Amino acid sequence: MFQAIQQYFDLNYVIRNLPEFYAGLEWTVMTMFAAMGLAFVWGLLLVVPIMSRHRWIRAPFRAYIEFSRNTPLLLQIFVIYFGLPMIGLLWSAFVCGAIAVAGQHGCYLADVFRGGIEAVSRRQREAARALGMSPWSIMRLVVLPQALLKVLPAMGNQVVLLIKDTSLVSAIGVVELTLIGKQLTEKSATTIEVFVVIALVFLVLTTIAGVLMRVLEERYRARL
Repeated sequence: MFQAIQQYFDLNYVIRNLPEFYAGLEWTVMTMFAAMGLAFVWGLLLVVPIMSRHRWIRAPFRAYIEFSRNTPLLLQIFVIYFGLPMIGLLWSAFVCGAIAVAGQHGCYLADVFRGGIEAVSRRQREAARALGMSPWSIMRLVVLPQALLKVLPAMGNQVVLLIKDTSLVSAIGVVELTLIGKQLTEKSATTIEVFVVIALVFLVLTTIAGVLMRVLEERYRARL
């Protein structure tokens, strides 16, 4: 079977270039964690204004979220990478790429968090208020624990999408797996072999992330 595979795929070329794949994987993982952390923070920060009772506060943030969600991520990466130097911010391609990915996914997460909070029954808030609990205590002890359980599945899906979208930062020169694959294919004709390996690596990363999120959900559900 191995000989049959080797007949159609140049596995030796892939094996010889494993160090380059590993270097690309390091950048992919760093981009993934940086963007993921920023996205969660940005999503939580956006929840406050979009749930405001004041329309003049809610409307501009709502417009920003719709704009970010409904325009291509690759375009946003280009705008940040080529636009920031025009205002004197000379950030690296890695930082610009992580910010762009986090910015769009943070907008998706903001709506996920908002939906989870609004899904908690208003009667529970009223009961907690009747017991004399402060607004912060109600949010921290009553609303957020239940909201987190409701949003974990959607958060897991968003994490998987974010991992896949990290491949787009290769467009601005971040030497992650996708750009490594492009560089390797330019050196030889082993296009299928290289990108099949990269696809398998992304499959492993997203599968691990999905499993971890499901385990987290089950443990949190059992705890509650």
